[in-house]
Amino acid sequence: MRCLLFATLFAILLLHVADAATGKAPGISVTFTAAGKSDTRTARLCALYVPKGAPATPFLPVGPFTAKMEGDVDSPLRGDYTFSVEVRGQVKVSVNGQQILDAAGAAAAQYANKQVQLQKGANHFTVEFASDGENDAQLQLHWASKEFPREPVPPTSWTHTPAPNEISDSKKREGRMLFTELHCAACHDSGALISKDGSGMMETMMTAPDLADAGARFRPGWVAAWVENPRAIRPGATMPALHATKEQSADIAAFLATLGKPAKVSVEKPATEVADAGGGLFANLGCIACHTPPGFSAKDEHARIPLAHVAGKFQPAALGEFLKNPMTHNAWTRMPNFRLNDAEAAQLSAYLLATTKAEFPAATGDATRGKALVASLGCANCHAIPGIEKSTLAAPALTAVIKAGAKGCLAEGEDKAPRFALSPQQREGLTAFLATDLASLKRDVPAEFAERQIARMNCAACHPRDGQQSTWQKVEDEMGALQSAAQRPTDPVEGAPVAGTVVPHLTWFGEKLLPGWMGSFIAGAAPYKPRPWIIARMPGFGGPAMGIAVGLAQQHGLPLSDAPEPAPDKEKLALGEKLTGSDGGFNCMTCHALKEQAATAVFEAPGVNLGNTAERVRKAWFHRWLLAPLRVDAETKMPKFSEDGVTTQITDVLGGKAADQFEAIWQYLHSLN
Repeated sequence: MRCLLFATLFAILLLHVADAATGKAPGISVTFTAAGKSDTRTARLCALYVPKGAPATPFLPVGPFTAKMEGDVDSPLRGDYTFSVEVRGQVKVSVNGQQILDAAGAAAAQYANKQVQLQKGANHFTVEFASDGENDAQLQLHWASKEFPREPVPPTSWTHTPAPNEISDSKKREGRMLFTELHCAACHDSGALISKDGSGMMETMMTAPDLADAGARFRPGWVAAWVENPRAIRPGATMPALHATKEQSADIAAFLATLGKPAKVSVEKPATEVADAGGGLFANLGCIACHTPPGFSAKDEHARIPLAHVAGKFQPAALGEFLKNPMTHNAWTRMPNFRLNDAEAAQLSAYLLATTKAEFPAATGDATRGKALVASLGCANCHAIPGIEKSTLAAPALTAVIKAGAKGCLAEGEDKAPRFALSPQQREGLTAFLATDLASLKRDVPAEFAERQIARMNCAACHPRDGQQSTWQKVEDEMGALQSAAQRPTDPVEGAPVAGTVVPHLTWFGEKLLPGWMGSFIAGAAPYKPRPWIIARMPGFGGPAMGIAVGLAQQHGLPLSDAPEPAPDKEKLALGEKLTGSDGGFNCMTCHALKEQAATAVFEAPGVNLGNTAERVRKAWFHRWLLAPLRVDAETKMPKFSEDGVTTQITDVLGGKAADQFEAIWQYLHSLN
């Protein structure tokens, strides 16, 4: 049964929500114009990457385009900064009404530098970019000062006042996403408006969970209650109420119960220590960041998904099987795959089943009547259901829905149509989207896809991003009792795995990681864990993974891959090896392993294995990280080797020049691959 918290889905809109006191929103406003049409959205960074032959936004056609970016950079004090751009296309940059940069590039990204004094407080930036229509379009805005080396102007520095066109265009985007989340085209024939091969908006390919083996997985009492009113069980569920009576709901539950038989399991209650170990997993794997603990009954300020219904929903053996692979019956589920082994799945199941409270009355219905109802109510339009080849529900075509306006599912009372319980804001968004030509369903932009899926998959539940704490960090006080009961230490012990919310910040992933490796990691297919000392593990998110990786890179103004490395310099390779060592080098192996060579003297927690650097990390980020690690991650234990950003304390290698030394280390690490 498909369900999704609308509160999480609409996190997409947070970029457009202005602060009540200042009227400002995070990020910058970007207005794209192509073929005489314009479209405005919010961006986290002053950056873009649009491959040749791709649209700048889903709402504009392919072809040459312009982009006008506007936002404010807040400076705590008056000071001098050097701004630079990397550009493929043409760009002009103005600060407080004065043009500071005018640059153009074609075959390769070009630099232009300009020093400017920022005033204390808000400084208004206007960036005007034009693509040439013949090459990839690229833009990155960087800054530097005497306090820090060249870096992208960070997301936390940008704010802007949303203009009316940005607000109206954000409603179109909200409606477009709702259109796919609610599976509108499953009932309303879209004709040729939607690509059948997934080449447009990827979410149009999303399906609801298949109901094969539903009888083996779900308890009939829960099914009947869910069909009658999904939101009574789970606020924000996208499964609509179908105007089914209690009797009809019981009939549907009776039919679905014929689809598979529950597995026989022991009726013995699991030992207390098994459930306690499951509670530890619930805390340490980050389940608690997306879900309230099963016994939680109060209103949750973090809008986490409740689990009080779990014991009443799943057949005894089915919960463990679901936890081991949530995507078995739903490739687009938001529940990721943590690659639990049998013991872990049993422990987590024992914890959830021992502490959930909600029960559902037994449902006794007629399976024959239920099968007819499943066909007539259109269930098979969204769900694959054995025995139901075709829905008999007659719904108007999408073109008729557009002409009808606020009727049917869009009507406030929703009369005979499925009841989605749309809020006024959601209804307004769908109406705004349906007023477009819907051509955006056949187009998409990876940068926007990534942002939608980061919101949908609730990545910020575990990962801090753009200066915002993760939900996991906010609920750390709930974790102690679970960890203690599971006999997991809450304080780090040298050499032992770290239990807690120590996970990488999401802010710079698009700049840092190569999309190929990042996509594999997000999908759960990477062959190793980069930070094995952390108890938490990155789960697999399946289908959207590569799209998220590519989109994050393009948000940072970067292509799929870096330029090919030149032939290695043998002298630099030797110097790079020396610089990583303890004899005249930076002694990197104190904290970092290098391929099979273990770290020699780890303090608190080791660093990542440097032998994997070249396949994971982009070269430009590597140099930025070594120059000023605290500018990238304020919580890192990585030392700064160049205090002035120019030289290091190792003066007898490459003249002590930091950039040359770091390049030698890069070449050496790259040679290991």
